[in-house]
Amino acid sequence: MTRPPEPARHPDGLACVMYTSGSTGTPKGIAVTHRNVVALASDRCWTGGAHRRVLMHSPPAFDASTYELWVPLLNGGQVVVAPEGEADHQSLARVIRDSGVTGLFLAAGLFHLLAEESPGCFGNVREVWAGGDVVSPAAVGRVTGACPGTVVVNGYGPTETTTFATRHRAPATGGTFPIGRPMDNTRVYVLDGALRPVPPGVVGELHIAGAGVARGYPGRPGLTAERFVACPFGPAGERMYRTGDLVRWRADGALDFVGRTDDQTKLRGFRVEPGEVEAAAARHPEVARAAAVARAAAVARPAGAGDRRLVLYAVPAAGASLDAAALRAFVAASLPGYMVPAAVVILDTLPLNANGKVDRRALPEPEPSPRAEPRAARTPLERLLCDVFADVLELDRVGVDDSFFDLGGHSLTASRLVGRIRSSLRVELPIRALFETPTAAGLAETLSRRGDLGGRQDLSG
Repeated sequence: MTRPPEPARHPDGLACVMYTSGSTGTPKGIAVTHRNVVALASDRCWTGGAHRRVLMHSPPAFDASTYELWVPLLNGGQVVVAPEGEADHQSLARVIRDSGVTGLFLAAGLFHLLAEESPGCFGNVREVWAGGDVVSPAAVGRVTGACPGTVVVNGYGPTETTTFATRHRAPATGGTFPIGRPMDNTRVYVLDGALRPVPPGVVGELHIAGAGVARGYPGRPGLTAERFVACPFGPAGERMYRTGDLVRWRADGALDFVGRTDDQTKLRGFRVEPGEVEAAAARHPEVARAAAVARAAAVARPAGAGDRRLVLYAVPAAGASLDAAALRAFVAASLPGYMVPAAVVILDTLPLNANGKVDRRALPEPEPSPRAEPRAARTPLERLLCDVFADVLELDRVGVDDSFFDLGGHSLTASRLVGRIRSSLRVELPIRALFETPTAAGLAETLSRRGDLGGRQDLSG
């Protein structure tokens, strides 16, 4: 019997293509090689047993899945696959607590949520990495206070450098976490516009070289040449990745993250290019111009993390009458949930700077939607749900017909809300029920129709 030919294998062969948000409106793929993956998995930081049983809960398209799958498997460990189904934070906390997980990665927003709601779930975890956005020292304090044996690590790295490029172990000194020092086989440079190193304390752009640097963007040689540039500090032919992140060296040799050279942002662990959101909005026939920015929420969360939301600004085409809710629904039809703007603002014109570009700093804060006098709750169940809505959203009151998402809710606060409802009523309520009926009145009708009130007959009147 003839055996099938063995596939050609080479360290620089393509392992996968990871797609991220693109500034031109088209997602860009990142070519990750087998050498890149092995460089990540062979780092000495994974030794010592903390990552023997790693939780895999990220979508395969999220670069954290590279860590979740290959770090344990290539080091003789085990992958604990999160159960299929709803991925709310309470279910995740149960998996972390009950499945013998010793190591895991969480996007910063999800880490902050678990730190606030279930800090004790990390009791058996030896090491939890958090990243993708600024990690709150207050959230770390809640976790390490509840679980003194758990180490928290701030992990930083763009997908173009294969998940992680630097790391910093808690506790942090000062008010924010540094992004730390480079991983093994990784070199980092803080450079000025002429690719010259800047001294400690001076802000420059972070450039990353080493075995984790990806091949580039398949089918996009111009963009590859722009971002993967020749490294003047290494051997001939070596390239380094221009991150677009502004950093500075600290006196202790760690890196502080300062900001971005462009408009790219991170929301709940996902990279978001405003240009892709703007391009989705521009496809609407009644939109003339659009701009998207990430803004800080008005109220910081108790864990100290704060929050940010994506706001879309749109100018109607001549003679058109543009509806904010309809535009949000239009954009939502073509973008993943984390890129759907939390608010849409209709303007007569977009503010411009002296160079004729959109002045994003001059864009107005979204005004709260005018709310009619809230309709009074008719049943004890509606009253309970209104109270839970208000508590989660940190509002004085919420009417039975007020939409959770119109009031500023998003995917993480939705998880918190559903968890509170489950705890109060002892029912299994899927998150999708909130997206289908995002009001207290709608959820009350759904629960009453199912006849599932967790034995709380006092709420059925």
